[in-house]
Amino acid sequence: MRKNKIILLKTFILFITISILFLIPTNVKAQEVTSEVKVATGVINPGDFKPSELTDDDTEIVTSKAATIVDIIRIIGIIVTVVTLMLIGIKYMTGSLEEKADYKKSMIPYLIGVGVFFALSQLLAVIMKIAEGFNV
Repeated sequence: MRKNKIILLKTFILFITISILFLIPTNVKAQEVTSEVKVATGVINPGDFKPSELTDDDTEIVTSKAATIVDIIRIIGIIVTVVTLMLIGIKYMTGSLEEKADYKKSMIPYLIGVGVFFALSQLLAVIMKIAEGFNV
């Protein structure tokens, strides 16, 4: 019963805080926008900007960098999961019977987390392979 009261109090405090933040007025002191912006070196006209078309080289650069980032995240995740499994295994082998029961309970969330991590990393790899097949 006490936990319910604490949770209810925290929820009430969070609701009041968010309500106060939404009720605080914001003052905007913006100036009228003109088509030209004066800079120290001259005048910039936004209408002069003409973006270039993307080339195949641009998409290859982006996909290769994204693939590198995905690989780094996957390697770090594998290292963390293996080290964590080793530590839990060592604690399980050296623990008493009561501690072994506790480690069995802690293994279920660990295994679920590892499964979710590997599923998401594989999903990311599949998305990367599909994105590489697109021609812009």
